[in-house]
Amino acid sequence: MGNISMDNNLIIFIMGYVDNVLLIVGIYYTLASVETYLETYFENYKASPVVLASISGGLGNTFSDGVGFLVTGQLEWALYVMFGCLVGMLMVVPFMEWVKR
Repeated sequence: MGNISMDNNLIIFIMGYVDNVLLIVGIYYTLASVETYLETYFENYKASPVVLASISGGLGNTFSDGVGFLVTGQLEWALYVMFGCLVGMLMVVPFMEWVKR
């Protein structure tokens, strides 16, 4: 990786570790929460498993990326990455609906 010092390698390792642990936990918990929310607040709505998985994966990824950067002290990167993740999520569901037609 070029001139990256051992400290930077450790920071990258920690970020990756925290990111993936929280991603897996986040997807598990957001899947249940998103499904419950949609079916509680939208009458006669049965969420598609694909939509649920997409939303849950996106929220879990957003959270895990942000926390992963925060534990390494990269507040600015965390904010930009989380914002980028959320903007990307806003585009996925309309695209999936467009493809379905």
